[in-house]
Amino acid sequence: MAVIENTIQKSNIIVSAKIIALTNKMITFITQDGQHLLVPVTESEREDVLFLPSLKDIWHAELWIPVNQKLHQLLQYDWMAVPETAKA
Repeated sequence: MAVIENTIQKSNIIVSAKIIALTNKMITFITQDGQHLLVPVTESEREDVLFLPSLKDIWHAELWIPVNQKLHQLLQYDWMAVPETAKA
């Protein structure tokens, strides 16, 4: 039973979320189950000239993107991409 519970807990770490507010310091998301999630914008993300404009486009298109709910971070890859560490 512990294995099943642990798998469920891990699967809930990455959630689908939509941006509802955006500043140069904080991104506010709403998850599919209605929870609000705040993700701080890091210094390196603020220095990236494409990062905030890209998020603004995602926000206005009302796209759902994967967010790490536990760590309050965006993922470096999307739903369809395979992370570099997982490639054989």
